[in-house]
Amino acid sequence: MKKISLLLLVLFSYNCEDNLSDNIPAFQALVNGNNHWVADDFSATIQNNQLYINGISPFGSITIVVDTNEANQYDFSSSSQNLAVFQDTLQYSTQNDGINSIAYLSEGFLDIQDFDNINSTISGHFNFDAYNGTGEFTVNISEGVFYKIPLNYSVDQD
Repeated sequence: MKKISLLLLVLFSYNCEDNLSDNIPAFQALVNGNNHWVADDFSATIQNNQLYINGISPFGSITIVVDTNEANQYDFSSSSQNLAVFQDTLQYSTQNDGINSIAYLSEGFLDIQDFDNINSTISGHFNFDAYNGTGEFTVNISEGVFYKIPLNYSVDQD
């Protein structure tokens, strides 16, 4: 009986695993290494040659902005025009650095792996360390992935 219970427990645990291939499209990441963040609503938009990727969940939002419309790798830092933001009760941005030392710098990257113009989707991964506006608090976003997010093109009206 113990073997059957153990087998059922293992099978149940395996079936409950959150698999990215079961969630197409998807936008998710780890917050501070242990909080699994999954966007309930997300979008990717190109406007004036800038790519905006946004995701929202009850536990916060992630916004990424880079000057591009092609697959490539982009760095995040306070000296870069590329931007990554996580917002929960505080807003953390890669445009901010920490206080107390020059060693506390925002950093990270965005790797766009597939810019599919035929199907109008975008896929890739990202991670970043960001600070709040005062530089006192930090957040680590790791193992970030977005997969086949519908891509919209926005035209400015003058």
